[in-house]
Amino acid sequence: MDSITQIVLGGAIAAAIAPPQHRRAALLAGAGLGTLPDLDSLLLLPLTDDPVTLMTVHRSFSHSLLVLPLVGWLIWWLLRRFGGGRVAQSPRRWFWAIQLALATHPLLDAFTVYGTQLWWPLHPHPTMWSSVFIIDPAYTLWLALA
Repeated sequence: MDSITQIVLGGAIAAAIAPPQHRRAALLAGAGLGTLPDLDSLLLLPLTDDPVTLMTVHRSFSHSLLVLPLVGWLIWWLLRRFGGGRVAQSPRRWFWAIQLALATHPLLDAFTVYGTQLWWPLHPHPTMWSSVFIIDPAYTLWLALA
């Protein structure tokens, strides 16, 4: 899915879960978390220029529903431990805001024709439901308006 949709969905989910007084911060945090799994491309580009490798490795570990909860927990723990502020005030709600904002990314990618390896490393084959276009303004527009 396109980055704008990932950003909008991640932000919307985090803002819906965070305490009302933290909604703006959650919107920004969720937007970043919503696109975080795609940043693995920055790590992969210096390693290979093969487009097939880039596509298959890109949508593997960083999009796994088995890996992302650990990443989410680490982000939550770091923010709670060293960030103070909002996460320390409402740790449970921020934990779920972080986890679910991260989880939106691979789930949204699974709706496209490319799919993603949701269960990597246990099941490395892509899960694809092929029901949403890669760039779908009709989906993104309504999501952004909400």
